[in-house]
Amino acid sequence: MTAPPRLLQKCFQQALTEAPEMLSRCMESAIADLQAAENQGTDMAMRDRVARAWWLMLQNKAHWLQAYPQRLREAFDGAPGDTQFSRPSTLSESVMLSLVDEDAVNESLESARLLQSIQPAVEQELAVLDALMSSVIGQGTVRAELNPLRPTVFVRVLRDLMSSDEPDSEIRGLWLRHMGRPLGRELKKIYENLAGMLQRANVREAGYRVRLAPEGSKSMRAPGGQGGSQWGQLSEQDGAGTRQSGAAPLEYPSHDLPPMPHLGRLHSGVQHRVFHDFLEHGHSRYEQPLEGGYYQQVQRELQEVERSAPIEPIDEQVVQQQRTQYRDVTAVDRPAREVGIGSELSPNDWGDYAAAHERSRLLLQLKQKAQKVSQAVGLDVVRTLVNQVASDPLLLAPVREAVVALEPALLRQAMANPRFFSEDEHPARRLIESVAQRSFKYNDEFASEFDQFFQPVQQAFRELNASEQADSTAFADILDNLEETWQAQDQTDLQQQDQGLQSVRYAEERQALADQIAWDLSQRPDIDHAPGVILDFLYGPWSLVIASAQLGNQTQHHDPGGYKKTVSNLLWSVKKEVTLKRPAKLFEIIPDMLGTLHSGLDMLGQTREETKPFFDALMRLHEPVLGLRRARSRNDASLSDPVPLEGSSMSMDLDETLPATPEQRKPRQSGQPWLGRRELDAAGFEDTLPTDYADLVESQVAAQAHQADEQAMLDATRSDTPEAIDPAAVLAGLREGDWVDLNSRREWLRAQLIWASSKGTLFMFVSRGGRPHSMTKRSCERLIVNRLLRPIESRGVVQKAITAMARDAAPSSAPEPA
Repeated sequence: MTAPPRLLQKCFQQALTEAPEMLSRCMESAIADLQAAENQGTDMAMRDRVARAWWLMLQNKAHWLQAYPQRLREAFDGAPGDTQFSRPSTLSESVMLSLVDEDAVNESLESARLLQSIQPAVEQELAVLDALMSSVIGQGTVRAELNPLRPTVFVRVLRDLMSSDEPDSEIRGLWLRHMGRPLGRELKKIYENLAGMLQRANVREAGYRVRLAPEGSKSMRAPGGQGGSQWGQLSEQDGAGTRQSGAAPLEYPSHDLPPMPHLGRLHSGVQHRVFHDFLEHGHSRYEQPLEGGYYQQVQRELQEVERSAPIEPIDEQVVQQQRTQYRDVTAVDRPAREVGIGSELSPNDWGDYAAAHERSRLLLQLKQKAQKVSQAVGLDVVRTLVNQVASDPLLLAPVREAVVALEPALLRQAMANPRFFSEDEHPARRLIESVAQRSFKYNDEFASEFDQFFQPVQQAFRELNASEQADSTAFADILDNLEETWQAQDQTDLQQQDQGLQSVRYAEERQALADQIAWDLSQRPDIDHAPGVILDFLYGPWSLVIASAQLGNQTQHHDPGGYKKTVSNLLWSVKKEVTLKRPAKLFEIIPDMLGTLHSGLDMLGQTREETKPFFDALMRLHEPVLGLRRARSRNDASLSDPVPLEGSSMSMDLDETLPATPEQRKPRQSGQPWLGRRELDAAGFEDTLPTDYADLVESQVAAQAHQADEQAMLDATRSDTPEAIDPAAVLAGLREGDWVDLNSRREWLRAQLIWASSKGTLFMFVSRGGRPHSMTKRSCERLIVNRLLRPIESRGVVQKAITAMARDAAPSSAPEPA
């Protein structure tokens, strides 16, 4: 199967979309590693070089995040035909990645080491993606060197980008050396997402094939000839003689069909490997006409269904009792109600096809009308996959019942297009998948908001069942109408969601800019001997003020608000030895300086109570000059001797006058963005603040919370958890778009992860009504440990059903890939 070009473009777009955040996280990790190396180094020259490396990387960050996706796009377009991008298997081959001239050898070695450090992290995911991508680009076997998304492409683009901005090869070598570990982690995530996308698109993995043995060779034959099958031995089409590590699952040959009477049964007993082969390949043998024995068996089966039909109609009261028996159990703890093709559904909800025997009768009636083997097999495939989806415990029971109830319409579709389930874009398959994915917004089948979602779905499915047409346009029209309704419902939610999302994204952008501004401030010569309290203020709140002003600058002024100029005045005003000589100048600048400081902090959203400690300290730092002025005033009034200057500052905290320590002189990057009260409210932090959390789990961890700090409590809770949950691993596995069950204010909500900070320290979820829930990494881990945040597996349900059928199709005796 050769996938359409748009699927390859979709892969490129997905990778390009994820590239900026991927690179941002890699750079943050590399900068942190370089800073740690600087602090631990003993050689001053090396420490200076390492410091310069991380500082330059920080300076280049904004440009790289913009340029990297653009260069990747160019590389993706040219990668398949560029032999320089072949994946290296040894260090010597890796050097060929970038041997442009003799002077590039050292950097080539660093590139090779980078690739070798990446390979272990991505090996498993890359093997799957290689197999899928080989199929996408039309290769019958795995051709890893033609994968346009292989690691060498990402590394080559990154190295060339570094080279264009930094002439010093030693600096570039340091960058590459510290990018390996984070880049491996990030590529693993991207490859996992891309593989999942291709699998959901029903792309077949290229790899090893089992071939039919030629006549005369040893083979397994079933008696009877027509109903038997032949098996060959494992062979490799590329003739390499060895298996590739992590190769795609084995593909099996087309098996002979069972005898015709078996195809005519209600439960045909056709092995899943036949269904799998039918969906994957659809050989011409499926187009042969059905024979008399088939129709005779269908007639016998239909007579049996008529004889076994219940005399009394389904008791609606019994159905409702079964449905509501667990209603009083917490939604997230309810056992999954069993649903399948044999389930009796509510007649009020589903009409005539609520009865299992009515659905079976229609199946056999359609089998009577079938003319080709493909139609008979297609009908059985529909029933098998409907049963697979109906047994998925992750879907709410009414949704699974709806899929069962839709079986008649799906069976009619199979008569017109027996292999429609193999088409990921077929309207019928998309309808089932879309309804299933939409249903993940809800975790309680008895909630009013779920009922509002489900009633239109139920009505639409009944309309499809009532229609005698087998045209796929009916499914497409129904899906369009449902999606239009959903989009209209989502508009209000999205508006509220966007407010919170814009707040945290703006806070992250502002923090990144503030960190860079703090670094620039630390390089000023007038920073020397400044008190630590002043540097803490400049590197913290005031850097945020300057960043806010720059981000909101509409006039392109080089110093909006005059906040940068205030830095010079502030640093000068606390130099005691200077201001005592020029007190008049200090008195001149203080009013405007204080006004600017207050206005900047007000703009940031800090209250006067929050800023009071700093201004109190600043006043004490100005006390020597203010005391001099008061002393002179008293001297002029009394014509007495001047009061000694030392006496005017005796009440000052001596620590505030001390120059900053080496640690204080070096700005530290913030672990997470600073958010003001307005931003906290918009992002939904009020639902997840520690006080609310303590209230939620008071009965479980109150004693620990009062005896230790948060980290100690987290460690204690981890060790006491019987399921040995690793919250860090659970959190790392979450991706934007994933669903979770979240306990907020004693209520279980279904929420979706819509944003995570580049450093993975802040997360925003959104629940019904666009209600945001933001929390720190520690809060998330704490909730996970206490099972107050539970991830929901919401991958494609139809593809999962097909995959399960394919897994059942694999014979147990088949050799496993290496």
